[in-house]
Amino acid sequence: MVVNKPTSTLRALSIATMIACLAPGCDALSVLPGRTFHQRYGWKAEDYFTDPKVIALCKAIEANDLSEMERLIKAGADVNAQGKDKMTPLLWAFPDTRLPRFKWLLEHGANPNVIVESDFGTKGNISAGESVTHMACETHFAGYFDAVFDHGGDPNLRRTGASGRDATPLFNVITAGGRNRREKVQRLIAAGADMNTLSDGVTPPMQAASWFKQNDLVLIMLEAGADFRTYDRHECQRLIHLVVRQEFGTVGLKALTPQMQEDRAAVIKWLEDHGESYEEAKADIARWDSWGRTSGEYDRKMAAEIAERKAREKAEAEQKAE
Repeated sequence: MVVNKPTSTLRALSIATMIACLAPGCDALSVLPGRTFHQRYGWKAEDYFTDPKVIALCKAIEANDLSEMERLIKAGADVNAQGKDKMTPLLWAFPDTRLPRFKWLLEHGANPNVIVESDFGTKGNISAGESVTHMACETHFAGYFDAVFDHGGDPNLRRTGASGRDATPLFNVITAGGRNRREKVQRLIAAGADMNTLSDGVTPPMQAASWFKQNDLVLIMLEAGADFRTYDRHECQRLIHLVVRQEFGTVGLKALTPQMQEDRAAVIKWLEDHGESYEEAKADIARWDSWGRTSGEYDRKMAAEIAERKAREKAEAEQKAE
């Protein structure tokens, strides 16, 4: 039986995937032959800043002139100047895989946590509501993630306004994928990342990782103490249900490499050792899948199950408080 993922979570994760592909994590912010990112999108420092020293700093950044950057900072240029729509020198330095200029600004006090208020004409490559910290979590540019979290990146900074997304760096790393994601997740956890914060108020990070079959990340979070009993806000599924769902689809478990299958088996064992039941979760999914979706039966019955669950949780919480 093919079991489809509930539409609310699927929609949220599909949006997350789409944005990750448009974000700085893809090649969109890398330099094109003969053109810088600033040239491609018509970025001119004078359009964003009024302070002549900051304008000069941005031009030195574009030129990758660290000596001139240092001279300007010593002369009083504000490394944390906020221009139109919260543009900053650090964001100016982010594109084109020029890590030295980016790290230099961070080493001299630049704040990566400023939430911007525009896409700055980049056609979705940057989104209002995000920060350099979030971009560094999604980029595949080597060194940017570590540079940010070596210099004040906030592991719990919420990204809002980007096509409806409301997510933290942990969720950004999971949805972006790419190399070194294990190390990135481990570093975020060590820095105090909240592993139970819901993206869009709906999806826990571990459920997102499971949906993308990143069971190695799921296991890292489980062993670090993430709450595996957290429900998707609009469904009655927990992490165990997402692990079961990996069986289904066009290719199912055939899509998993031997290492991925080993990671999945380790997650299942961990969950069952801590009281979850794979077979019970599978039966839940079969029941949900039997409900008609076009007739509205699914929505009605799922709403009833959610209401029952929340009433039960409320009663349990009140009992504990007594």
